[in-house]
Amino acid sequence: MHANLQTPIMATPVKMHAAKPETRKEPADDFAALDHIGTVLSLGREDVLFYEGDMADHYFKVVTGAIRFCKLLADGRRHVSDFYLPGDFIGLDGEANYLFTAEAVTQSSVVRYTRRSVDALAWQEPRIGRRLLSIACRGLSAAQQKQVLLGRKSAEERIASFLLDLAGRNGETDRVSLPMSRTDIGDHLGLTMETVSRGLSHLRSEGIISLENSHQILFCDRDALEGLADAA
Repeated sequence: MHANLQTPIMATPVKMHAAKPETRKEPADDFAALDHIGTVLSLGREDVLFYEGDMADHYFKVVTGAIRFCKLLADGRRHVSDFYLPGDFIGLDGEANYLFTAEAVTQSSVVRYTRRSVDALAWQEPRIGRRLLSIACRGLSAAQQKQVLLGRKSAEERIASFLLDLAGRNGETDRVSLPMSRTDIGDHLGLTMETVSRGLSHLRSEGIISLENSHQILFCDRDALEGLADAA
């Protein structure tokens, strides 16, 4: 189901309080000071966090759920640039305006920080600034790797790479949880929904994966999956 990017859906603040420490991606003590300056927002499925072109006055950190970055192309197609999962920071690119629309894939919660307060804190505590810069650099590296993914790999190789990358980000080794739809995956990988479904079905028929349900995939032969991902 494609989100309607023309009709605003307002994100609803739950309450103002210190954000709970998130330890999945970064040491908790590195960002402990941020926990005192954030506001928690609750988002329902398909709610919009911000629109492309809005003033980029805030940084965000995903606490639960998943957020997708998307853009409507001139021909009406949708491009999903990235998915942000618990522990991921949003908005660290330093642009004056958001380059994509951010939508909740599922019911989600995020912590919102004003840029002014985070930048001031990073000036006072250089360690925080260094950690945020490191995250931003990793995001740039991931974007560069995606160019290879889309430009050099077959559909099945793209799907294998996506599954392994998402599993790694979730801290999983023998399975992956997919909060997003097949359409979301296709719009992210430059494939149709039907191609994504056929690719997953072929991986299953080859005994490489098995599907517990539409959102839970087990890796039956991780070596084979990694071989596909590294083929290009």
